[in-house]
Amino acid sequence: MDGNEVLGLALVKMATSPVKADRDAIARIERECQADILKITTSLENSRIIAQALNSYEQGKGLKILATGLFWSGVIGIATMFIRPSYFWCGVSLGFVSGIAGRVMEPFKS
Repeated sequence: MDGNEVLGLALVKMATSPVKADRDAIARIERECQADILKITTSLENSRIIAQALNSYEQGKGLKILATGLFWSGVIGIATMFIRPSYFWCGVSLGFVSGIAGRVMEPFKS
């Protein structure tokens, strides 16, 4: 369990607790946030889901960059092999660098 999930569970336990101090604490939290406890716990859950999605996106990003570089190295390498076979490795390396550069620069397109 991560911090947001533990905090959400603790808030739910306190909200349903028969102890007066817990109910007072939840009332103070609700007043401070200007929202009821259900909205607060839902917000915590949503932020956890967003954080997980961003984390998985960042992990897959490096693999996409490498795959794009390999794809373009293959395409340009095959084209170079038919046009100028002596420059095959130059074409492969140029394709690899071009593919990686294109994928890395993609977020900066306007």
